[in-house]
Amino acid sequence: KFEGDGNTVKANLTVQMPAGTARADVNYFPKNQGYDAHVQAPTRRSLQSGANLKAADYVRARWKLEEIRRTIDDAFTDFDLVVLPTRRHTPRTVDASIKREETDKPRNPELENTGQFDVYGIPAISVPCGFTSSGLPVGLMIAGPRFSEGRILALAAAYEKATEWHKKRPPITPDTPVPPLASTEDRN
Repeated sequence: KFEGDGNTVKANLTVQMPAGTARADVNYFPKNQGYDAHVQAPTRRSLQSGANLKAADYVRARWKLEEIRRTIDDAFTDFDLVVLPTRRHTPRTVDASIKREETDKPRNPELENTGQFDVYGIPAISVPCGFTSSGLPVGLMIAGPRFSEGRILALAAAYEKATEWHKKRPPITPDTPVPPLASTEDRN
């Protein structure tokens, strides 16, 4: 329960991913033909989605992004920082991550908490705050308005000082599979 007891929830955010993907497209593709072998499928899809945007679409998306950032700045006049789970769901196992990459299945950005902060330029940090019942780590995200990095880092440091989660490690063995990454050959 978020509302009540003197708390108010304000939400008026529309994710504007095309502006970011168009910028990535402009910066990445012309220099790196044959990029397919060098990036994972989700990144490749995101970059390709920006390839079809026109300059006018990009400019409109940037204007909208700035409008949304101002709205977010206004929302932070009522509070200093926000604290929320880093992810809205438990993390995937390494095996599940490998299977997801092999099936080229797109992820649902609405299931993530981190992407919106990245897109809108909101400073945030994730600190360890525990483990799932199967031993996978979970994080606590602390975020604030633009240019509030000092307050965010101070709260993160205070949280880590008050807890021991940052000292604990998930169980990893030499047999733990590692998801395949694209080849690093010919990246120059």
